[in-house]
Amino acid sequence: MGDTEDAAAVYDRVSARAASLGVAIAPEELAELAVRHSMGGGELAALDAVFSYLADKRHDQVIETLLKLSRLPQKAPKTFAGFDFDRIRGRDAGALRKLPALANLHARKNLAFIGPGGIGKTHLAQAYGRECCLNGYKTYYLKATELRDKLRRAADSGSVSRAVAALVKPSCLIVDEVGRCTFDKACTDLFFDVVDRRYEKDCANTMILTSNTPTNNWDEFFTGDDTLLCTLDRLFDRASVFVMKGASFRGAELEIFSVETTPLAVRAIASRTLV
Repeated sequence: MGDTEDAAAVYDRVSARAASLGVAIAPEELAELAVRHSMGGGELAALDAVFSYLADKRHDQVIETLLKLSRLPQKAPKTFAGFDFDRIRGRDAGALRKLPALANLHARKNLAFIGPGGIGKTHLAQAYGRECCLNGYKTYYLKATELRDKLRRAADSGSVSRAVAALVKPSCLIVDEVGRCTFDKACTDLFFDVVDRRYEKDCANTMILTSNTPTNNWDEFFTGDDTLLCTLDRLFDRASVFVMKGASFRGAELEIFSVETTPLAVRAIASRTLV
């Protein structure tokens, strides 16, 4: 009975791994194949090992592709492990520590990190996006200025539908440094089209935004009438907003050395004295 149960588990595993490779083969079909070719425990173990290797290889290739397409920095990438959570204090510090669970992604809630420069907003946003990639979710990162330029080019070239669709598709869309530029009317229209369409998505997805400016002042960065600017509400209808305060992380390893030069005449006198 034990051997039968072990074999059944192998058939299930191989079937699942084959499915991850795009090959549909049911456990029952594998069992029939094993009978037809008189496969014993050794052959089944070898089959299991081969499909395990192929599935892992495919998984690694998918992750590598997702990271490349994400536009997240690949050199010295920002990770949750590399963020100094021990420096975080306050009533809701625990909520920040739970970000690696990707709850916002699965709950279809947006994320925003608001606060002064150097406190880790971009680090956290990029770390979240990287974690999404590692879990098989498509991520796309760009700065607000890059988003504005992308939308402007789309409006000028007549490729609006394609540009908007490309920004709606990723499970995790990161817009860094909101407030560094102002969107004109055409770009504002397209941005809010992206927001609306992402809002209606019924699969795991999140938008992550960072800014030095409180969210209630974001209407300063978008051009449009009051009705259009009300679309901003959809960004935060389902959202977690982290208002961050404190000292900058930057310069934590800064070393300052004080040195002094002496006039040439003083050095000459010193040399003669030594002689």
